[in-house]
Amino acid sequence: VLLDPEGRIEWCNQTAALHLGMDAKRDLMQHVVHLVRDPVFKKYYSNESHDGEAIIDGRSVSLQKTVKLSVQLHNYGENRQLLLTRDVTTVAQADAMRRDFVANVSHEIRTPLTVLSGFVETLQSLNLTEQERVRYLHLMAQQAERMQSLVTDLLTLSRLEGSPLPSAQEW
Repeated sequence: VLLDPEGRIEWCNQTAALHLGMDAKRDLMQHVVHLVRDPVFKKYYSNESHDGEAIIDGRSVSLQKTVKLSVQLHNYGENRQLLLTRDVTTVAQADAMRRDFVANVSHEIRTPLTVLSGFVETLQSLNLTEQERVRYLHLMAQQAERMQSLVTDLLTLSRLEGSPLPSAQEW
């Protein structure tokens, strides 16, 4: 989107119009802040400096699909600005999935660790019969195996995440 010195739209391509919910022809010479009604964008636009980007909600074709946009303002010419938009929905979704995954794995590892700690404390503090000691050691081995499986899965996932995508022939 090309903006004049007052922040009015001089030109807009179709992609930016779709991202921001504008009509490339009808909205010419409208102030961009009047059309992009997002508090994050308004704050970003009103800043003196436009270093970096702002992440805002974009317009989507359905209520189920939320769109996240990266917007950046760049100065050019005589007090004019270029507003770039980029759909970062998949990046935002991947970040959310990664956060959820880390939270789930942390919980899954914490559970067997708590069980192991309890058993170790029991073995250290109580006089147990041989049968009780064997039973506790067996349960501890099961929990250790569970944690080992989680760590193996994490390492496999990490290896897959860092590897290149397979070619069409490999599919």
